[in-house]
Amino acid sequence: MSVDNLYWYVLFVRTGAEERVVKHLTNELGSDSYLPFVPQKTCIFRRQGKKSLFQKICFPGYVFIESDKSAGELLQYTYPAISKMKDSYRFLCYGDKINVAMRAEERIILNRILGADKRIDISRGFNLGDTVKVISGALVSNEGMILRINKNQNEAVIRISMFGTVISVSVGLEIIEQLDIYK
Repeated sequence: MSVDNLYWYVLFVRTGAEERVVKHLTNELGSDSYLPFVPQKTCIFRRQGKKSLFQKICFPGYVFIESDKSAGELLQYTYPAISKMKDSYRFLCYGDKINVAMRAEERIILNRILGADKRIDISRGFNLGDTVKVISGALVSNEGMILRINKNQNEAVIRISMFGTVISVSVGLEIIEQLDIYK
């Protein structure tokens, strides 16, 4: 399916039943023309200094269906599968009851944010205390901890070991990368 020829439809469902509805629709529809999904975002859970990743639903109570079929074809084909489920309520409408396809500009923006895997990844910002590695310049390969961040000047002060002592060095944010974001 070409990205330009796709429509997105949004099905209003019981909150907490999103994954169950996706599984049911995938089994019932059984076609490459209908791809049900639940947009998710990656979050970090911190407990006792340890970080772990988990997935969270972006829009609780909604299941998206990506299809190359028009609204009329989609409604006709999916109605038997959707009417069998107690967890699904109705399609979101844009005006009348037949116009259920998401607006193209909204679909394009969401598709750009979500990406091919239909998930929003965590942002890669820097925080005080993060362990970083210098990836270019005179201090390349040195690792240190961020002591201070000056976003106005796009730089960070990091503490590194050099010449047998610990020193503080100011480096540009663009030449460092995080080492321990998931630990």
